[in-house]
Amino acid sequence: MIRSVVKMAATMALAMCAAGTLSLGLPLHVSAAGGDAFREVLREAGNEILAEAQDTARKVKESAMDPEGRDVIMTASGKVLRRTDGKWVVPEEKPASKEEITLVFTGDIIFDRGQNPWSAIAYDQGIEACFDEAAWNTMQDADFLIVNNEFPYTERGSAIPGKKFTFRCPPWTAGWIKEMGADIAALANNHINDFGQDGMMDTFDALDEEDIPYIGAGRDLDDAEQTAYCIANGMTTAILNATEIERYENPETRGATEDTPGVFRCLYMDRLCEKVREAKEKADFCIVFVHWGTELMPAAETGQYEKAQALVDAGADLIVGAHPHCLQNIEYIDGIPVFYSLGNYFFSAGARDTGVLKITLNCGDASIRSLQFIPMEQYRGVSTLEGSQKESVLAQMRSVSPGVSIDEEGFFTEE
Repeated sequence: MIRSVVKMAATMALAMCAAGTLSLGLPLHVSAAGGDAFREVLREAGNEILAEAQDTARKVKESAMDPEGRDVIMTASGKVLRRTDGKWVVPEEKPASKEEITLVFTGDIIFDRGQNPWSAIAYDQGIEACFDEAAWNTMQDADFLIVNNEFPYTERGSAIPGKKFTFRCPPWTAGWIKEMGADIAALANNHINDFGQDGMMDTFDALDEEDIPYIGAGRDLDDAEQTAYCIANGMTTAILNATEIERYENPETRGATEDTPGVFRCLYMDRLCEKVREAKEKADFCIVFVHWGTELMPAAETGQYEKAQALVDAGADLIVGAHPHCLQNIEYIDGIPVFYSLGNYFFSAGARDTGVLKITLNCGDASIRSLQFIPMEQYRGVSTLEGSQKESVLAQMRSVSPGVSIDEEGFFTEE
């Protein structure tokens, strides 16, 4: 176990050296004994480790691996995360296959018992009791799981005056999304600021405490705009998160500034498109997770189509949406898949059709191996659908997604 951890650290250090962003003369927080083991592993692994490191380095530009930067760096053999206290965190190895990686995106989640009374099950029995075995395994088996975290983790602050719905959950419940398998918490939404700056700062602290990277909101604009780079088997996938909600100049959900916390706003698309172009220079594949649209609309509207086209033109390889609280259509724009809304995943009191988007990428050429929407139901928790219920949800998705072929297992392609 110790040797594997040391070897992992050695590989990552060499990768950063090859990228020109780390010198072996810099401290790696290794004890004297650990340093001896470190050097021993380097001698034994030698060229093999160096070759792997150089291959990774070729895939990640120097700016992406800059230790002074604000981006989240995650690797197949662990994560490298820049915390507010400057620490680097390297968890255990993850993916099983060297040929492909899987990313799973969920829609909205919340643990506020007023909004989602079924979350009471978690407070009583633990978060796993809220999901059937198939749904739980889908999350656990993903190489990278990204959840739409639609609330702040806080017990401080005051609710925004006059806002109809305001949510919050105790900071310790951040551990639940870690148990679910979350690798990234997407925070660009219209509820993360429900309890003001105190609530947002508590959220960042709670996620930092659990070593969960977050994107789409931050302590300042640089932090809010950070991109997550997921590195697996020599392939780098960039994930960005932004919100257009609310769609007016002086919103309740504050955009981050150079010196105040807030969300990454994309009411106007220039900055998000610029970040997409920047990410494409560093990554092989780029995914944009965007909070947009109008609640309870069964299909996307003009503004979403226009924003999706702008993101495609900027270089996005896949676009995933949230906010409408219901499933919306799938579309291909210039060959690029757009899943306009994943709806509520674990968020509502009533029964809702829901599901997750499972993306499988080929590591060799950074192409899409498969895209699958896995139908589920959110009621008394989250259950994976089978039989006629599953077919009913897929039939509805087909009806609003012309030009898209969706088979009986939810795999979809452009017709």
